[in-house]
Amino acid sequence: MKELWVKNGLVFTEGGFLEVNIRIMDGRIDSLIKSESGPLLEKTGPMIDASGCLVVPGFIDAHVHFNDPGRTDWEGIETGSRAAAIGGTTTIFDMPLNCAPSVTDLKTLMDKKEYLTSMSHVDYALWGGMTETNLTNSLELSEMSEGIIGWKAFMSESGIDDFRFVSPDGLKQAMQAAKDHNRILALHAEWNEEIDKLTVFYKPRLGINERRAFLASRPIAAEAKAVSYALELAAQYGTALHFVHISSARVIELIEQAKKSGVDVTVETCPHYLIFDEEDFINCGAILKCAPPLRPREEVEGLWDCIQKGWIDTIGSDHSPCLYSMKTTESIWDAWGGIQGVQFTWLSLMDEALKRGIKLKQILPLGTTNVAERFGIAHRKGRIRPGLDADLVLLRLDESTIADKQSLAFRNAYSPYENREFLLKVKKTILRGKVIYDDQSGVTKEKLGICL
Repeated sequence: MKELWVKNGLVFTEGGFLEVNIRIMDGRIDSLIKSESGPLLEKTGPMIDASGCLVVPGFIDAHVHFNDPGRTDWEGIETGSRAAAIGGTTTIFDMPLNCAPSVTDLKTLMDKKEYLTSMSHVDYALWGGMTETNLTNSLELSEMSEGIIGWKAFMSESGIDDFRFVSPDGLKQAMQAAKDHNRILALHAEWNEEIDKLTVFYKPRLGINERRAFLASRPIAAEAKAVSYALELAAQYGTALHFVHISSARVIELIEQAKKSGVDVTVETCPHYLIFDEEDFINCGAILKCAPPLRPREEVEGLWDCIQKGWIDTIGSDHSPCLYSMKTTESIWDAWGGIQGVQFTWLSLMDEALKRGIKLKQILPLGTTNVAERFGIAHRKGRIRPGLDADLVLLRLDESTIADKQSLAFRNAYSPYENREFLLKVKKTILRGKVIYDDQSGVTKEKLGICL
């Protein structure tokens, strides 16, 4: 049996941060032992010295688009997972679109699983796509459901030709199918009809700032309408629902009310909605284009209030990369909407939380325990507990990280986080007992990630 110790760190446990040493056996946490000198610890085997570090569970990012296979010139799982590891993420869930073809049938799912084998630096699971096209194929959906972490559907245009959004009537079928297959249904919730109407109105208008026009075409009202409709259906069908990248505190309040009424629903937001606002988008342009778009500063503050109230369940990067040329189009309407951020998800979030005086013990579950429990992997991931995978991150709060261009690990080296300084640093990332990233030597060449 292979033994490893992580000693002398301040470890985030279910009892808070404690001075304990972690014994790892064959990639799993064997025991947590109080940091006291004595014969037991003097005789320990190979050791990682975590002196001066916080030791936290490896982060789980349930929302990435690594575009592999098919659009690896945009990213790819090799570069995407490398960036994730550098940022302390040890498990990702890859979305079913932006790869080509989209994962909407069993053959594509199985082909993708086979293709990705031995290519990832971190562990991963795959989402399956539920679209207007495949909703009626109950046998196909049933067979796919065994190999996915959950279903993803759009209530508005996805931007990908082979991933059609579900209509209001189609969403009823999607709710029933997800319930029948005992899988979570994750929704991109914006009301397509309203977006189309507003886009037709704002897009051709002269004399209006084009970036402000884009913002006006995707208002909070379109998000709220979609969420309200989906919540009504989830209550009716008993579907487990997960809203991705919610951008407004007003919308999260609707979800919180539904939770209290018994709807099985959780909600994710993203670091870019907690860091940047619509004025940043107006000033910087397409590098910060996303959907839903960035919101006014009062909405950013509202989201932080929701975090402190415990109303937000998970944080996902929604890492959605593309070629830089797709961000430099003449018109903002033609630019790709998506933000490159998986490398900085937790650095940015923890940095901002600490500046606001929010304790890390309130932030860490949003990317560890909560994600693992919601998506059924808590028996392996999400905590530092005996029996679970030894996925660990060593952090220092007395060192900083500067996101200069040379440090960007994405295939296309740009990001809205570029040149920002975060007042903490990932020193090591450990996946199932093996160091996959060290701030001195970088990411290991060996790709240890497996499909969950």
